[in-house]
Amino acid sequence: MTQKNDLKRSYQKMLDWYQYRADENSSSLKKLVKLLGEIDRTSTANETYEKDIVDLESLKFIYETSIRKFESQVDTYKIMIAEL
Repeated sequence: MTQKNDLKRSYQKMLDWYQYRADENSSSLKKLVKLLGEIDRTSTANETYEKDIVDLESLKFIYETSIRKFESQVDTYKIMIAEL
């Protein structure tokens, strides 16, 4: 029984970690989306600024993808805990 409890605690720690990462990335994504909506993206600008906008768009995609992955891991660990 102790091994099962240890495993359950470990699964819960992993679930908590993935939930934390999903929450943090969701918060960052909201801020990034707000920023992208507020900055000028139509005017011709400095090359650095243009590159940063492209980088921010890429970061948005990374956040969206990672949030889905983290949420999937949360679901997986919930199932694993329930099956113990």
